[in-house]
Amino acid sequence: MALPKITESMIRAGASPESFRRGKEYFEEGAISNTAIQDTVLSGECAGTYSPYYRAQAELDEAGIADASCTCLYEYGGYCKHIVALLLAYLHHPKSFTMRKTLEELLADLDRDDLTAILTKMIQEQPDLYDRIEAMTAVPSKSKKKRRKKVDIEVYRRRILSIAHSLDGMRMSEAYWHVGGLANQLREVQESAMKFLDAGEAESALEILLVLLEESSRGIEYIDDSDGELGGFVGDLGPSLAEAILSMELSQVERDRLARRLEKLIDYAGDYGMEGNLDIAVQAAKYGWGDVPKKMESVRRIASKFNEDEEPDDWDEDKDWDEEDDDEFSKWGLPIMSGIDDLTEAKLNVLDRQGRAEEYLALCKKEERHLRYALKLCDLKQTVDAVKYAKKHLTTAEETLEVARRLRELRLVAEAIEVGEHGIKLKGSKAGLGEWLGPVEEAQGRTKQALTAWLAAFVEHPSLETYKTIKRLAGSGWRSLRPEAMAKLRKSYDKQVLAEVHLLEEEWDEAIQVAEGRDVWYPVVETVADGVMQHRPEWVAKISLKHAERLMSEAKSKNYPIATAWLKRVKQAYKLLGKTDEWKDYLEETRGKYKRRPALQNQLTRL
Repeated sequence: MALPKITESMIRAGASPESFRRGKEYFEEGAISNTAIQDTVLSGECAGTYSPYYRAQAELDEAGIADASCTCLYEYGGYCKHIVALLLAYLHHPKSFTMRKTLEELLADLDRDDLTAILTKMIQEQPDLYDRIEAMTAVPSKSKKKRRKKVDIEVYRRRILSIAHSLDGMRMSEAYWHVGGLANQLREVQESAMKFLDAGEAESALEILLVLLEESSRGIEYIDDSDGELGGFVGDLGPSLAEAILSMELSQVERDRLARRLEKLIDYAGDYGMEGNLDIAVQAAKYGWGDVPKKMESVRRIASKFNEDEEPDDWDEDKDWDEEDDDEFSKWGLPIMSGIDDLTEAKLNVLDRQGRAEEYLALCKKEERHLRYALKLCDLKQTVDAVKYAKKHLTTAEETLEVARRLRELRLVAEAIEVGEHGIKLKGSKAGLGEWLGPVEEAQGRTKQALTAWLAAFVEHPSLETYKTIKRLAGSGWRSLRPEAMAKLRKSYDKQVLAEVHLLEEEWDEAIQVAEGRDVWYPVVETVADGVMQHRPEWVAKISLKHAERLMSEAKSKNYPIATAWLKRVKQAYKLLGKTDEWKDYLEETRGKYKRRPALQNQLTRL
């Protein structure tokens, strides 16, 4: 099997500059071991800071790096340093990766007894595995042959009340910091309800969600929800409730009763500003799969926008809604449809869950949900139609990125590229699409197209690494392209990147000019000062003295370490200028000037 190829630029594209730097250090130090490849999945162990090692994995495809994960706690976006180290090890030493069978190949010849014996042995050695297996097997079965007992709703009520009162006894100042965790525990109950819904047990799901709404709302009376974390959770229950309701067959009497119960619960939540999108559940109860009257949707949008308790005085229930009314609301930026959380989205989720593909597609077309339509065509393996539809109906780069990613997940790289290249020409933010498409194009050897994608990303999200990538891809054409790239960079608010580019190109005076600009952040000045130290020491001495003396004069001890850092630059600059004696005289004078500030004196002794 031919191993997929990757490049350093692909690795850089998926990691922050700091993660790449640290990962490269790990790789060069030999921190990666036990490397292997199963089909197209790389794995290895990387020496860790808080653990003997972390397990890193990366899945490759013909377009480059499809996915990556690590057992470390990194949560700052992009690849962590351990993943970077693994990928660099594969890039430079691919033959060091041992070829291993996939799990399917490994277990293919084993029967039920063999698998049971293996699991039993593993649980004996790692007892915690039993809890995980038990949790996996507790999910409600979709099989209709096995009828489940009616759910005991009081079990869930007790669980919800236990969570809601978990902060009792804490000081208010202490409990405040735990509300977010409390809301997350309530979300776990919500997830349990959705598992019942996935298993076709909508009635059980609805009962759990109703109790969750009722008891969580009441929690606001004894929980300090200043940050709105509990209220946000309660207000977001609308779509889940709507999906459960739409999944049930209810008589008109049952609908009316349910609508009244929901309205009562929502009125209570609304008194505390927690109504959020709960009105979707009432719409589901009242109208089911029918159309919601247009004027009702519009009034709810207006009421939500202006936070009014009552409808306008001149509202006439019998008045027909017309286009002028829609235009009036549009002036305020208020959509007539309620967006991604409206009743149509709930209906689509139900149809998707129940596998009713034709009805799903029909509703998407009716409501012009073009993105969901295209994504469903991808899932149905109707690739040609998906690409054609996406290119015809999607209007933003962000939407095309979603479809392109879905196609790549299905190993349809050529089709993903086709959609991505179309999206680069559309309106909307192109940074995400460009950063995704650039490495994919380069993996296919499509340098010109990769350059176009990276340029689109650079305009909105400039970075030094993207600049380097564009310069490399441009080759001999860089001389004519650079003025355009620099013009776009100068217009960017991020002067840090502009300064870094000038330093990279050894344009010392231009970098200084950036550092001396209006409203430039201190990190930019620090970057330039360090970058031009060997070439413009006189400027570094001047600007460093200016910042150090300002910080010392403010008599704030928290600023003294920063002032000392500037003085270290002064010391280095004076040495380069051959003014060591002047530096010593200045330091002695400064010590005398601030002799009554022991915190500053402590810092100055480090110079």
